[in-house]
Amino acid sequence: MKENKQALYFNMTLGTIGIILVAIAAMRYLIKENDNLGYAIILFGFILTVSYINYLEKRAGISKKLSWIRIIVSSILFLIFTYFLYF
Repeated sequence: MKENKQALYFNMTLGTIGIILVAIAAMRYLIKENDNLGYAIILFGFILTVSYINYLEKRAGISKKLSWIRIIVSSILFLIFTYFLYF
């Protein structure tokens, strides 16, 4: 059972890193292209993807506390990386 939880947390970490990398790539693209429609599509797709991942985490039995920690940490990392890309 412990190995199953470790594998679950490992995959959750990889998924979070993947979301952050996709978001950073999207922000970098939008900064270079200055495309308003592309910005709206990327934002909507990102919101749908994150909500689906939250649903999957809930179904997998990951606690709300751990999900909130993941959301806060990934948001902070995203803001830090996009700050360095923008400025």
